[in-house]
Amino acid sequence: MWLFIINSVRPKRLSRVLILSLLLSSCASMDDNNKQRQVASVISYLFPDTQEVPTANSNIAHITVPFRIGIAFVPDNASPEFRLPENERLKLAGQVRDAFSHYPFVQEIVPVPSVYLKSEGGFANLERVASLLSLDVIALISFDQVQNSGASGWSFLYWTGIGAYIVEGDQYDILTSVETTVFDIKSQRLLMRAGGISTIQGAATWVGFSEYARAARTQGFVDAIDKMIKELHVEVKMFRENAVKDPMINLLLPKGYNPN
Repeated sequence: MWLFIINSVRPKRLSRVLILSLLLSSCASMDDNNKQRQVASVISYLFPDTQEVPTANSNIAHITVPFRIGIAFVPDNASPEFRLPENERLKLAGQVRDAFSHYPFVQEIVPVPSVYLKSEGGFANLERVASLLSLDVIALISFDQVQNSGASGWSFLYWTGIGAYIVEGDQYDILTSVETTVFDIKSQRLLMRAGGISTIQGAATWVGFSEYARAARTQGFVDAIDKMIKELHVEVKMFRENAVKDPMINLLLPKGYNPN
């Protein structure tokens, strides 16, 4: 087929054909279902020295109400070009903060910059962050996001040099799973957890694919966190009802305070 193409064009256009063939070759990398993934595991962060799922500890959580809570994204393994930008992380953490700022048992909710959390830092890392920011409780946002990409049947139009700009020949399918786990830092006790899942599908031109896919990945986090916040409200309600009866949680309430 290549000989036919080369013989069918005039010599002065040969270099253009070769250039376009390189464009098609780079596009063809998407034909084999290109897969990218970024994972931030709360288990790997908090328990880096074990391969087993940790069991609940026997420490009693002594929580002074109202308390200060930090919100942080767990360190991830993503490549720089695929990673969720820090400004987007803080914006999403701010959405979680705003959703729970009205609860009377929360004194303040503080978004924690990602640079404060060390990969595989464990509770020792959290204790240093808590000391620095005067936190009592931490909400850790972990996630798993997978992007599958592939070229559609329209990708042959990239040969024209125009289709790469106007034809949505490259497709993406993005699955985002987000979970928030809330821990009492001193006792290392899990207080509550909630999750959300989002799926986004779309298509973009070859030239604009990276930009559209990046925006879709960010939207995947937004949608998943919106669903997670709804679940977290349910978990908070259950925590308020059960904490006063739980022997493993000791709420230190101000005089006259009603936790309900």
